[in-house]
Amino acid sequence: MDTATVLWIIGGAVVVLVVLGLVLLFVRKRREEHERAKRAEDQERAADMRKRAEEAELSARESEVQAARAQAEADQALVDSERLRNEAHQRQADAANLHRDSAEQIKHAASIDPDVDTDAADSRKDTEDSGKPDEQRQAADARRAGDGPIDRSPGRDGGSPADTPRRSGS
Repeated sequence: MDTATVLWIIGGAVVVLVVLGLVLLFVRKRREEHERAKRAEDQERAADMRKRAEEAELSARESEVQAARAQAEADQALVDSERLRNEAHQRQADAANLHRDSAEQIKHAASIDPDVDTDAADSRKDTEDSGKPDEQRQAADARRAGDGPIDRSPGRDGGSPADTPRRSGS
């Protein structure tokens, strides 16, 4: 083999090695670019997932706050209703005491002055009782049953009211 041939072979080998080196360099750059792009895409996807998770957590916290607020409002409504119920019971008890005291005063006044027209007092009681529930009205009627009003309407025979001392409710 002559020297020129050897030089051509060595030159060809160098060119092949340079081309092979350039191809490998180009392939490595493309792979690095691809990996960098994939890493950026993965980071973007992870950031998006973190953002959605934070939004979901924020939404969950808002829901918890709304639930706690609704529970507090419900608790306050229960407290208010209990307070109002107690006030209503107290007012009913006060009203019953006033009615009882009034009835006792009327009874005492009637015992002091027997000429007092008790029908007017009884009719006033009946109109006061008309706004009460049936049970309270019946209880009031039962209390008055022992000293019920005398029926002063004319009898069947046309006599005067004083001639017919009948009890009402008979």
